[in-house]
Formats: sequence, C-alpha cells, structure tokens
Amino acid sequence: MKLRLLLAAAASLQFATALQAQDVDANVMAADLGMWESDVPAREMPGWQQPDDITILTFGAMPESGIGSRAWFLEATGDVNVTFFAAGGDTDYSEIAETDVIVGWCSPDAISAAESVQYLHFYSAGIDRCASIPGIADRGLIATNSAKAASETIAEHGIALMLMMTRGLHHHYRQQMKEEWRGYSDAPGTFAVKGKTMLVLGLGGIGSQIAQRAHDLGMMVIGTRNSSRSGPDFVSYVGLADEADGMASKADVIVNALPLTDATRGTVDGDFFDAMKQGAFYISVGRGGTTDTDALMDALKSGKLAGAGLDVTDPEPLPAGHPLWTMPNVVISPHSAAGSDMSRANTMLLARENLRRYINGEKLLNVVDFARGY
Repeated sequence: MKLRLLLAAAASLQFATALQAQDVDANVMAADLGMWESDVPAREMPGWQQPDDITILTFGAMPESGIGSRAWFLEATGDVNVTFFAAGGDTDYSEIAETDVIVGWCSPDAISAAESVQYLHFYSAGIDRCASIPGIADRGLIATNSAKAASETIAEHGIALMLMMTRGLHHHYRQQMKEEWRGYSDAPGTFAVKGKTMLVLGLGGIGSQIAQRAHDLGMMVIGTRNSSRSGPDFVSYVGLADEADGMASKADVIVNALPLTDATRGTVDGDFFDAMKQGAFYISVGRGGTTDTDALMDALKSGKLAGAGLDVTDPEPLPAGHPLWTMPNVVISPHSAAGSDMSRANTMLLARENLRRYINGEKLLNVVDFARGY
C-alpha cells in the first residue's frame, strides 16, 4: 500500500504539468477507443437512485487544478454532496457507510463498508480484485470500469517488450551493466518481426491495439476472443478461446492480454507452452494469474521459449528471491504498462463523464458484470 500511495502521489505531480492545459471531450475519447455504452439509461437500471452523496477515493495528493482536480470533478456533480476521501491501508471506512457512489481504485475495504452504495466506478480496467469480495455479485450494484482508457499505452508497452526480446536488448543491457562489448552472437533467438506471426490472446481493447501495431510492423496477426470469431481487418484469423493451443504452434510471438476470470485463470499452462513453436517469445500484459508460472519457467528453462517479457506475474508483486527475477531470458516490468500521461487523462475523463451520466440517469460507459468478472 505504501508503494501504491507513492505511485499515486507521483502521478498527481505529472497531472499538474502534463494534463492541466488539455481540453479533451470525454465522448470523443470514448468513441475513439471503442468504449461501450449501456443499452439502457442508468435511471432504468435496477437499483439506480438519484445520488445524495458521492465519495471519490483519493490515494495521495490530487492536482490543484485541471484534469483530475477537485474543482474539475465538482464541475460535473452539480449540487450533489461530494467527499474526497483519503484511502489507505489503515483507513476507517465507516465514515462512508451511507454514501451512494464510490469512484476510485478498487478498495474492497471501502466497498464492504459502504452499505448504501449503489454505483461504483473503477479507475482500473480489471475488476478481479473487487469481484472477489464475498457476496458482491448479489448486491445489485451498478458498476463501470476504465477498460480501454489505457489500451493504447499498454499496447505500446507490449510492443516495446516484444522488440526488446526479439532484438536481444535484454542481453545487451546486461552486458552494458558489466561494461562488456560483445557481439551479435551473444543475443540468441533474435529476429526481425516483419513477416512473423503474432498470436494475441484476448482481442479486447488492449489486445486489439497491440494487434494493430503488430500489423503495422508487417506481422501477420491471429487472435482469440471469448465472444465471437469477428475481429478487425488487421487480424487474419480470430479463433475462440478453446482454439488457443492449436493456434500457438503458428506464432513466433504470443501476447497474453486476457482478463482474469474463473474461466481464464491458469489457462496459459503446460499444454499451451508445449503447443507453442520452438523458440517463440511470450509477452504478458493482461493479468498474471492467467499464466501458470511453473509451466512458464519450465518452458523458459527448456528453451521451448526463447524469452518472456512480463508486465504481470503470479504471484504479484513478485517476491524477492523468486527465480523469474534472475532468469537471463526474462524482462520484468512491475505492472506498469498502463502508466502514461494519456492513460491518466483518459481515466479521469471517463470517471467524470460516467459520474455526470449516473447523476443524470443517462446511459453509462463500460458497464461491468461482477458475476462474469469483466
């Protein structure tokens, strides 16, 4: 929690400089990123009520002005009472027991304490942490998330991890730290991505953005999705989730952009890695729990995988002394792929727009289902 507070404080400093001058229309942003709108207005959803009290959870300092500031949020809330509530590890959430709305990062303690809450908006895309709260699916809550708000930034991060691995930059960086000038032969498994095949597991907001960038680099892209075989023009073939193992043998790079649900937990397992092409690279930017870590390490040790770029792990945070830290063909970033000025701006714009829409009973963006897990 201390690390989270420090990161939030650092983010707020960037808000003040990078975002203050921006004037972005939330609806244009939502349309550009393909966010979905609810079929019915909020006022027709079970449990909706005109809110009297709104709680915006804060983790660290908020910017003094501009996007994400108190005054900026209050522009959208009218006469409704708004409390900016400092959240943290030892917070007493009994003060928000009667609130009608909570906006912020997922806080199981806050949601459990808020007995009267009817609407939740999460700054995160994944809702797995809050979906695991006992009985939450039975509370009849209306909930929205920030899916796709950071999809472009996460896609950039995923492509960066891929290029770092396929160009052997992880090997060269380690050599640099030892002041060693060694040749191309000391970066095994490197190749040009043009003409190669990428398999994207989970063609949602993040997966589609990654697929588009890979296609622009000259790669052939195939992918899976849970709902249908339809997909964007830049994806050559879309398979259902149960086709993943069969598609793995065709791919030089596999990118895991899956959400964490009961259906996806541990699905990238030993059978999947066995089905992969010898010497392929594995990139994971979805949720760590979708990958069987022991199976991943076995594939890396055996040479089945040439390398892995991991923004998410299981367990997470990855503890000191874990074997993944020191594997020579692994690059790890600390679940940081979503971090950028653009992602933060999009997240705040979406939060305020959904808050405005909820107050006025309008259609909401990115409605989620706790029972389904996304």
